[in-house]
Amino acid sequence: MKFGDTLNGKITGLDDKGRGMFEDRVIPFTFPGDEVEAAFVKRDKGMKIARLTKITSPSSDRVDAPCPHAGVCGGCLWQQLSYDAQLRLKQDMLQKTFEQPVIVQPSTEQFFFRNRMDYVFGWKGELGLKEYGSWNRYVDIKECLLLDKETPSILETIRGLMRDLKLEPWDAKKYTGDLRYTVIRLGKNTSERMIILLVKDFARLAPFHEQIKTALAPLCTTLYLGENPEITDVSYAKSFILLHGNEYLTEEVNGIRYTIHPNSFFQTNSDMAGKLQTAVLDLLPSGKILDLYCGLGFFGIAAAKKGNEVYGHELDTPAIELAKRNAADNGVADKTRWGAGPVEALDWSAEKPDAVIIDPPRAGLHPKALKALLENEPPQIIYVSCNFHRLAEELKQLKTKYRVESLQALDLFPHTPHVEVVAKLVYSNT
Repeated sequence: MKFGDTLNGKITGLDDKGRGMFEDRVIPFTFPGDEVEAAFVKRDKGMKIARLTKITSPSSDRVDAPCPHAGVCGGCLWQQLSYDAQLRLKQDMLQKTFEQPVIVQPSTEQFFFRNRMDYVFGWKGELGLKEYGSWNRYVDIKECLLLDKETPSILETIRGLMRDLKLEPWDAKKYTGDLRYTVIRLGKNTSERMIILLVKDFARLAPFHEQIKTALAPLCTTLYLGENPEITDVSYAKSFILLHGNEYLTEEVNGIRYTIHPNSFFQTNSDMAGKLQTAVLDLLPSGKILDLYCGLGFFGIAAAKKGNEVYGHELDTPAIELAKRNAADNGVADKTRWGAGPVEALDWSAEKPDAVIIDPPRAGLHPKALKALLENEPPQIIYVSCNFHRLAEELKQLKTKYRVESLQALDLFPHTPHVEVVAKLVYSNT
């Protein structure tokens, strides 16, 4: 089969990435029940990957996507699918993976639910998101329904700055250019907004601080320049210059106020993060809690306010410093301890927890961290996972000593195949 050859068929299911498929064909932006025409693009792990060219007969679950960029932009793979169908397909994927029913709690909002978006500069001057499945093609975002209604005007202001100041967009192939990312973070419950203009080199923008501040300061409560001189294509700054406003963003979840650094990880759906936090708290016993991959204290501080003694551990030292600050600000400094370092290198000898909370990155637990859990045998584990495929693999090992008492899911990521899963594991001698 050659590039561009036509494929025709009816979508019968989804692959692990939430893409429609039939036989050995995978076609993004299609759904079970669609009859489609597609163009062959490439082979990947025995599958033929194709680009949708025509819906010859739509699934009854298909809807008109409200965003004009849907079907191309990598931000929303499932926006052309009704929300009820999205939940049903997520539950089907979970049941297939875990071999048991798992109910998905719906997101309270399907649009404007995110509190962070990272918009990339394309080499042709685009400012938006990458095309789905591509590393070097970009969608110039004129409308985005994920963050807030003010986002398009902010992006247009930054495009104007790029033109007026004659700044060059980053070219990820040639490793040249000035502007790399625009990161916008919101305090959904505090009405704060942080804008971070991520650049290759501070020196290049040094003459333009006042122009940037004049244009963007009225649109935010915090304005930063961030510098990433490396060739790696990530929206993470090595250093910052504060141009305007507060040093940090604050967000409030379930009555707890969190201070957030520009580089900090924080759940991207504030409203559903509150429901996720409540789900975890409802599963915790009273007593000593070990909070692994604790970040800036999202779960640990909530557990301490419930009366538990908490030790939180996290690789990122700045996150631990924020966790200490957040604990003090929320009146639980006396119930919490915090430590920085690799989770897999944690010395368990001083920790005898009644339960462990683990909330690792998408890659899952470090193998040594998983080994330590099994060796130290805490009575209960509350595992929070944003990658249920990885969780299912790790459960194969955890089940050698633990039984899964409950599995629940929350939809923090509408219009995508992703879902947050909370598993409660109880130690079993049998």
